[in-house]
Amino acid sequence: MKTINHSFILSLFLILSSCNQKKEETTETSIAFNTPADFELEEIYHPSNAEQGSWVALAQGNGNTMYACDQYGKLYQFKVPEIGAVLSQKDVTPIDIEIGEAHGLLWAFNSLYVAVNKNWDDDIPDDQEKGSGIYRITDTNNDGKLDAAKMLLRLEGSGEHGPHSFALSPNGKEIYFIAGNHTLIPERVKENSRIPTNWGEGNLFTPYLDARGHANDVKAPGGWISKFNPDGSSFELISAGFRNPFDMAFNTDGELFAYDADMEWDIGMPWYRPTRICHVTSGSEFGWRTGSGKWPAYYPDNLPAVHNLEQGSPTAVLSTTNLNLPEKYQNGLLAMDWSFGTVYFIELQPKGSSYEAKREEFLSGTPLPLTDMIAGNDGNIYFATGGRRLDSHLYRLRYTGTENTARSQEKSLISEERNLRKQLEEYHTKISTSGTELGWNHLNNPDRFIRYASRIALEHQPIDSWLNSYKKETDSQKIIESSIALIHQGKSDLQPLILNKLLSIPIKSLDENLQVDLLRAYSLNFIRMGKPDNRQSQKIINALNPLFASSKGAVSKELSQILLFLEANGIIEKLVERLEYHTKQKTVTKGVEMLSEEATLRSEEYGPLIREVIAKMPPSEAIYYGMLLSNAKKGWNEDLRKRYFSWYFDVLGSKGGMSFKAYMENVRQRAILNVPEDKRECFQEISGVYSPSSSIADLPQPFGPGKNYNGENMGDVVWRGLDNYQGNVKAGKRAFASATCTLCHRIRGEGGAAGPDLTQAHTKFSTYDLMFAIYSPSDEISDQYANTLFHLGKDEKIAGRIKSEAGDSIVIMPNPFNESYTVSIAKNTITKKELSPISPMPPGLLNRLNEQEVADLFAYIISGGDENHKFYTGEEN
Repeated sequence: MKTINHSFILSLFLILSSCNQKKEETTETSIAFNTPADFELEEIYHPSNAEQGSWVALAQGNGNTMYACDQYGKLYQFKVPEIGAVLSQKDVTPIDIEIGEAHGLLWAFNSLYVAVNKNWDDDIPDDQEKGSGIYRITDTNNDGKLDAAKMLLRLEGSGEHGPHSFALSPNGKEIYFIAGNHTLIPERVKENSRIPTNWGEGNLFTPYLDARGHANDVKAPGGWISKFNPDGSSFELISAGFRNPFDMAFNTDGELFAYDADMEWDIGMPWYRPTRICHVTSGSEFGWRTGSGKWPAYYPDNLPAVHNLEQGSPTAVLSTTNLNLPEKYQNGLLAMDWSFGTVYFIELQPKGSSYEAKREEFLSGTPLPLTDMIAGNDGNIYFATGGRRLDSHLYRLRYTGTENTARSQEKSLISEERNLRKQLEEYHTKISTSGTELGWNHLNNPDRFIRYASRIALEHQPIDSWLNSYKKETDSQKIIESSIALIHQGKSDLQPLILNKLLSIPIKSLDENLQVDLLRAYSLNFIRMGKPDNRQSQKIINALNPLFASSKGAVSKELSQILLFLEANGIIEKLVERLEYHTKQKTVTKGVEMLSEEATLRSEEYGPLIREVIAKMPPSEAIYYGMLLSNAKKGWNEDLRKRYFSWYFDVLGSKGGMSFKAYMENVRQRAILNVPEDKRECFQEISGVYSPSSSIADLPQPFGPGKNYNGENMGDVVWRGLDNYQGNVKAGKRAFASATCTLCHRIRGEGGAAGPDLTQAHTKFSTYDLMFAIYSPSDEISDQYANTLFHLGKDEKIAGRIKSEAGDSIVIMPNPFNESYTVSIAKNTITKKELSPISPMPPGLLNRLNEQEVADLFAYIISGGDENHKFYTGEEN
């Protein structure tokens, strides 16, 4: 037996495997565990040592039997060892069925339910493979061995955002299933939905897709939760709008909670959301949308988390209901984070019809890639580590203290608010005049979850059954909520009626929360029903404009969107002023907390990024206004544009997630397209980007026609072009020159020297990294090649390479393509000097090339200009 007490160091091996599962270097690693006082931690098995893969799913079967699954391999079963004993390889046997690669397991109804997470192979008939889906495995001949697998639901989607986990309903009659946002909702699930299924992206302006391509083709509603009966004959959609919730659990009160993942690439952007615990109620929507389209938690048409955590990779969620734990832990959840090796205890405290939560660290380790956690039939906690082919271990954690672990016999009191919410939720599945009446009566309930349940109930009823009530209503909150319902379910010819009802509400008379709700109702009206005519638009502008001067926070942001969308006079100047104010104040969006330094030290992969972001936090509120202004076509003057484009120096000096600077380049590109064509080069230079136009006369011109290649589409262009590439080194050399790369970079001794030599670039960078270095060169800038940024009086900035420094002035070369163009700066005007956050290499250099030329260029760089490379010979070197 291996026993790990509080803060004991256990020496383990971390086996890193390649993508083809061949063993590579084995490194001895020490895991530093922190366990709660009076708990004993035992390692009871080491699957990796037995060549049984990396376990990511566990299930407790009947009696002493337990099941596990390798992320990329088989299902296993074993008997749980006695206290003080461990498992050997012969104790753990694979299940003799061709099924595996499961993210979720559940033993229920004398069956093992399996959530397979595996791409379907188009070349293999479906009845001969077991790809992504929900399966039920049974013992058909009652010999004690599982021998048959039946697919209950086929799923399209796989990978780490694919099909995930199960939870047995509190009444023991149904099973809940959870999936990430790369898993399509099957039609048979949508047909029986508690959420109205005419969902949309819900954004007033076109959102920015992830600059590195993540989830760009994934549309609403994202991750989802359904429930089904034991034989899989009936499925029902319960909730949606998640990013990638890996697991869920019911608390002692029988309420469901899911642990949703963040998008760490978005850290520093105004829409970034950390990991969160969501109270999953009937028909709930949690607002995930791809890229910058995520809905803020304050939107009334989605629900907020009951608790926000920080950064991490959520895996398992476990209710403490069936565990032998002291009283303080008996009404909450345990939640696992894979990245930072932490198990949190989430204490749930009733608040109205929902909850609020407090958390504490329950267990942690460094490194400790936690994957799954279940309650054993003995009341102890069993958990696994591994995932992504990392070294895998199975542990048992049990309480050994003296406190009473008997569960209180007192039943949890169901609050009046919770009872009311559940009454309303009954009408999420049926049409009834009683439902219409009950829903209408509680549209103005002070409890947000009740208001939400009321509106969803109303949306399930025929509009004709409540339209007259809507026309007569005078209560502001009821008008707002029912307007949202009518916008969701009504036709566009109702727009004038809805807008007149909204205009009847004097916005200044409302508190801040209701002001936000009203503004969201206006926006939804425009999104779903179109931009109103000029007369109606002006009425709305007149009603909202007076609030802008005193507005702040969410009200300011929502007002800004609407007034810009309606092209209100003077809005550009107001938005530029907000941009400058929040930049100077370094305002960070509320509700986003960053990990403690101690926690970041538990991850060598993610920790350094978090620490660097904390040190150079982007002004995310300013970025909101900068992004909004990128959509503005009218209302600019020379001064406002100069102030706006010079702002990019300020924001790009920050450090955000992996997509941060590439996102900002997308924003800058959209903004520059709204500048008159004859002025674009001037404002490019103001934002730190110089054109090579003065230096290309002697270079070969691209064949074209070019395209606007950006972070959202470049990946497709490059991979498509390099797949079965047909070209030659001469075409690559020509593309390298016509894209102007040769002015600053050398390959095989030919080209300029202002930038790094690219002959060996392929040995240092992947194709993916090269692609983004070309598209978004400001992501990473070597100090050796960075310009110097000079801050001058009146908030002016200019960047360039220093050519000379003598006497009272400094001479710089701002344009890397034209060294004869110089600017002299008087030293007494310089208030600050630093490395420029904007690369001398301009983005968008490929936009003059056609797709074949882009492929030729990448083949040339990757080959290092070697005509004997496999791109040109078709043979491996």
